[in-house]
Amino acid sequence: MREYTNPVYPHSFPDPFVLKFRGEYWGYCTGFWHDGRAFGIVRSRDLMDWQPMAGALEPLPGGHTCYWAPEVAYLDGRFHLYYSVGNEERMEIRVAVSDHPGGPFADSGRRLTSEPFAIDAHVFQESGERWLFYATDFLAGSHIGTGTVRDRMIDPFTLAGDPRPVALPRHDWHVYHPNRPEKGFVRWHTVEGPFVLKRKGVYYEMFSGGNWQNPTYGVSYATARELDDPGEWAQAADGERVLPILRTTGEVVGPGHNSVVRGPDNRQLYCVYHRWSPDLSARVMAIDPLDWAGERMLVLGPTTTPQPGPIPPTISDLLDAPAVLAVGEEIRYETGSPSFLVEVSVRRIEERAGLTILLGGGPLRVDLGGPGTHLLRLDVDGSSVLLSVDGAAPWRGRTGGEIKDLAFAAEGGAVELSGFALTAGWEDLYLEDGNRETGWRVEAGRLRPVNHEAAWIVKGPALVSWLAVVNARLEGEGWYGFGLDPGPRIRLARRGKDWILGTGEHILPLPGSFDPSIDQQFRLRKVGSRLEIGWEGLGLGALEVSPGPARLAMGAAGEGASFEATRLTVVLEGELEV
Repeated sequence: MREYTNPVYPHSFPDPFVLKFRGEYWGYCTGFWHDGRAFGIVRSRDLMDWQPMAGALEPLPGGHTCYWAPEVAYLDGRFHLYYSVGNEERMEIRVAVSDHPGGPFADSGRRLTSEPFAIDAHVFQESGERWLFYATDFLAGSHIGTGTVRDRMIDPFTLAGDPRPVALPRHDWHVYHPNRPEKGFVRWHTVEGPFVLKRKGVYYEMFSGGNWQNPTYGVSYATARELDDPGEWAQAADGERVLPILRTTGEVVGPGHNSVVRGPDNRQLYCVYHRWSPDLSARVMAIDPLDWAGERMLVLGPTTTPQPGPIPPTISDLLDAPAVLAVGEEIRYETGSPSFLVEVSVRRIEERAGLTILLGGGPLRVDLGGPGTHLLRLDVDGSSVLLSVDGAAPWRGRTGGEIKDLAFAAEGGAVELSGFALTAGWEDLYLEDGNRETGWRVEAGRLRPVNHEAAWIVKGPALVSWLAVVNARLEGEGWYGFGLDPGPRIRLARRGKDWILGTGEHILPLPGSFDPSIDQQFRLRKVGSRLEIGWEGLGLGALEVSPGPARLAMGAAGEGASFEATRLTVVLEGELEV
């Protein structure tokens, strides 16, 4: 399997935003590109190898010196580039449009913001509504400086005009300058670069704090239960008791201004961020996995050593050329596993065209909605099916049995399919309460043993080489564990004042900072006869195991032992041995 070493693009690429479209990645950065156009563009298929393209936008009339923080959103069948332009002291957010992610983009003539200083636009979509998050100045309060707000979008070119605070400067680690001349010699703070995600009913706004030129620059996040909460969101890091999730460590200086994108397997998220090059001459682009342990967001970095590359899809197709299906035609794929995730992009060629997905339990007819290309996401685990279009809330259903193949067929007119990716594996966030299996129950988003009695559960099909992610918590007496079936079982146990993972024959010490009373994330990578075990971003050790197929096993006992999420992904492209 391939590895990557940061930076993945070792040339100047500040404020990186990455868009995934039809199975490919498009990166955009702040400033002028080598061809004199504004906003550099690079292209990749794996997040590791990047090819430079032409710049995105011809500079506007007026001699603006600053072109900052581009972000591209695919809205209503076109690509909308939201960007900040001005002279640094006065900045506005505008939008440019293109029919292709590689541009060229043409400015729409529309200014979205009215504030004297507005930067770092980010579009978040949910339930048919769109919101623009951005950064602007706050000149009152205990911590004067730049903070983030959000405003509802009436259309891609118009805001409602009612920006509400999201994350304001609150802490000393947000200090941009202790006596900033341009702002009247006040102690100036900066919170900027918003990017919003949602997981298990919680909204997360990632942001960067401090001065991008200094080692104190880093990334944290704020959370809310309601997107339109009129109050400020709760910030995770105070800079003292809780540190930013990305910060200067050793040879990594000033990591920040991130975006987030799904990896090629469409399971693992990646944080894309800039950091200073070793000679401090340029901000270069880096990637590291982003995840959660319960409601705690994690970035498994910043890394400087070789890392396992993003997992490729088990099956990848229709990248170089799309498939056009006329009415009555279909394209079929063998799944090779009863648990898998499919993403595919679909575009209507004829106005009345529709798409049907043929599964074991019968056809699923897909409403493709408005114009342009639509992203279908089909998540199958045995007989359980989740189907979503363009990130909308998924349809849930069941089939009559395990699905061994699936097909796509056109109805009512021709359709185009592209960027097909199938990844063998499964994910369970324990969202539906009720009995899951004998000896186990799901409640309040967690899996726990019935009556707190010791029990083991074996999940998913047996596969040869995979990566499993397990989030677990222990509050009070008891234990939890995980391992292989067949194969070794590993338990959490106390050894003196410290915590360890043990198999009976092997002991894997955990760091002194390990706290089992909050959710912790473990990562098990089985490749051939080797099982590597990690805690968040730290490798703990490896065991020799049988090279054959195995399933993930999880065990627990006690009132406070439970699992918050688990997932398993096949790690080798084309490997469907079960």
